[in-house]
Amino acid sequence: MIVSLFAVLGLVFGSFLNVIIHRLPKEESIISPSSHCPLCKTDIKWYHNIPVLSFIILKGKSFCCNQKISLRYPFVEVISMLLWIWTYYFIIGFTNQIFFLIIASFFISIFFTDLNHFYIPLELNILIFLSSLINYLIIDYHDLKFHFISMIVILVYFLIIMLLTSYLLRKDTMGYGDIILIGSITFWVGFFDSLLIIFFASLFSIIHWLILRVISNEKVIILPYGTSIALATLIIFILKNTLHIETYIF
Repeated sequence: MIVSLFAVLGLVFGSFLNVIIHRLPKEESIISPSSHCPLCKTDIKWYHNIPVLSFIILKGKSFCCNQKISLRYPFVEVISMLLWIWTYYFIIGFTNQIFFLIIASFFISIFFTDLNHFYIPLELNILIFLSSLINYLIIDYHDLKFHFISMIVILVYFLIIMLLTSYLLRKDTMGYGDIILIGSITFWVGFFDSLLIIFFASLFSIIHWLILRVISNEKVIILPYGTSIALATLIIFILKNTLHIETYIF
């Protein structure tokens, strides 16, 4: 019964994440106006806004202008539902569950905003940092100072790397949003686990580059590094908690 409730809430929350993903890159309010067709701006009725089900009933097309609806919408809703169900089974404690679901929603949003728009909203980076800070204050975490220093070290290191590579290559190699995201994650997970995330994020980026190199004729390929960082963070967290692997903070 409870797991069913988690599944439904996951779908509903996933629908809200789609609003964040669509509106934040455009610097639009996520509260108002109400849900509307992104193509013709017609208000969406509640029965056309049921997660996944409405997409299936409408056969992937908008009810108002009959235009194709992006597969991203049901995909995000299903991913959110699966994360909520996983959290119910593998995260112990209501406070820990709420914290993970909140912070995971930020990473899902960043994955798609950077993938689609090469944009990482500053608001989401700040919320990751604040969520981690509030969580640590609640549980009275003893290594808070170490995490803060680790964040500063990582931020300074990547800022220097970005400036040097940009100067030597005469082009932008990394965005400030990527650096702030890495810093926020470091504050959450600590120095050593952040290195693990950075390693796998870089690996995912290489794989992404190879795939695009094969299927694209573009000579210059720009990669959304924030997408790889968000994916690596979620995968590592889920694997460690599913397999009960001991680590520094996860």
